[in-house]
Amino acid sequence: MKFEDGIAIVSLESSCVMHFGRAESEDVCGLGEDDSGGKVPVLLTPGSLALMWGEARYLWKHEINRKQQTAGGFQEWQGRLITQKRRTSVTLRKLCLPD
Repeated sequence: MKFEDGIAIVSLESSCVMHFGRAESEDVCGLGEDDSGGKVPVLLTPGSLALMWGEARYLWKHEINRKQQTAGGFQEWQGRLITQKRRTSVTLRKLCLPD
């Protein structure tokens, strides 16, 4: 399946910290990643909308690092612990029409 440029992610139920990191060109094909370690944290509260297109969609990776519940189940945002509860997200992409 092919999708048009642009993706929308709606975050629901629980706050979380999403980390964005620039990927090297090889990573787009799953062959490598940026080793600079530079990640940009973004706090997503319930109802947050993340929109990505162009370079943000194809050249940046996004992830939510969740600690195991045995470790307390927390994420940290600006020195404050965020309890990790159930989080639901809705991802929207537009399917390309067949040629």
